[in-house]
Amino acid sequence: MFLLLKGLGTNRYDLRYYYPEVTDEGEALVQKGDTVFRRVPDFKLTSQEGKTVTQHDLDDKIYVANFIFTSCQGICKKMTSQMTRVQDRFKNDPSVKIVSYTVDPERDSVETLHQYASLYNADPKMWYFLTGPKKEIYDLAQHGYLLPVQESNDGTVDFVHSEKFMLVDKDKHVRGIYDGTIQKEVDRLITEITVLQHAYKQNEK
Repeated sequence: MFLLLKGLGTNRYDLRYYYPEVTDEGEALVQKGDTVFRRVPDFKLTSQEGKTVTQHDLDDKIYVANFIFTSCQGICKKMTSQMTRVQDRFKNDPSVKIVSYTVDPERDSVETLHQYASLYNADPKMWYFLTGPKKEIYDLAQHGYLLPVQESNDGTVDFVHSEKFMLVDKDKHVRGIYDGTIQKEVDRLITEITVLQHAYKQNEK
C-alpha cells in the first residue's frame, strides 16, 4: 500500500513502514517524535554459488525476500514462478535484488539450491538462494521478518512456511508484504518497487 503525499505543488508517492519497535510496555517506540521501525538484522549465509552472502551485499539495494524449500510440492513452486516475474522486470537494474532463504537447510545444500535456481533461470548476480545454519535462518524469519513458525511437540521451533514476499528498502526496513502465490499481489509488488525507487530519486533532489 502506498500513500499519496502532497507538497510544494507536486505529488509524490511513498510506502508505509512495517513492524515498529516496541517498548517493554508494548507501546510503539518513538524517538525525536518519530516511530522507530525494526530493521532486518545482519546474517551470514551461503548462496547457490557457494559464496558467502551478508546484508553488506545488499547495502544500498532494494530487495525482495521470501522463504522456500526445494522439496515443497505446494506453494513454493508458485512463489518461485511469481518471483521470476520480479527478476524479469528488474533484470537490468542493479539496485534491485531477490533473496530466497531455504527453511530446510539440512536437505537444501548449495548444490541442491543451484539446481533449483537453474530450473527457474535465476541470475545468481541478482537472485540469491541462501542456505546455512537452521537456527540462524529461523531466527531471521522470526525476529527479522516476524514470520510465524510451527512448533514441534517439545515446544521447539520446527518449521517456517509462509507465502509472503517482503519488500525491504535500502535501510533494511520492511516496506511491503505480499502474497507470493497471487499474480495481482505480485503486480502490486512490482509497482511498489518502482514507487520506492521513485521516492529515493525524489529525496536525492
